[in-house]
Amino acid sequence: MDINIKMESSSKLVVCISSTALFDCNESHTIWKRDGLEAYRKHQREHADIPLKPGVGFPLVRSLLELNKVVDKPVVDIVLVSRNDTEFGKRITESINNYNLAIKQMSFTCGTDVTNYLPAWKCDLFLSTEEEQVRKVLSGITSDPFEGIAAGLIYNLTPELLPVQPAVL
Repeated sequence: MDINIKMESSSKLVVCISSTALFDCNESHTIWKRDGLEAYRKHQREHADIPLKPGVGFPLVRSLLELNKVVDKPVVDIVLVSRNDTEFGKRITESINNYNLAIKQMSFTCGTDVTNYLPAWKCDLFLSTEEEQVRKVLSGITSDPFEGIAAGLIYNLTPELLPVQPAVL
């Protein structure tokens, strides 16, 4: 199948994705919420060499990165944004390398709200598992720089979250 996509050379879709959307960080997030920052840091140190499992946004990111190969030029840039600092961001970076994801741009914000960095990355689309972050970007109330940035909440749909459909007779 021959695919011809014509785009201006400066036209790139810039997708910023949170580390919790790209990777399954539920275990470490639970430890942080339940046991605090020091327990979280200890857990991250002990698991630094173990790649994170793919998260809910992983298949989408992998597909978007494949577009660059299909059209033989960069049409999509993925930027990872994380509240981690660079020390604990190493596990995320190693996980990106482990899965051979062509993600070269990252922000580790040391606890600062990652949405503050979206305008600097010239973000077109922000994906997160945190509803508050998505609402902040979409509301545009707190900052004019969010103008023009789309945002989406992504999460795993488990059977218990699906609406029950009445049986059709």
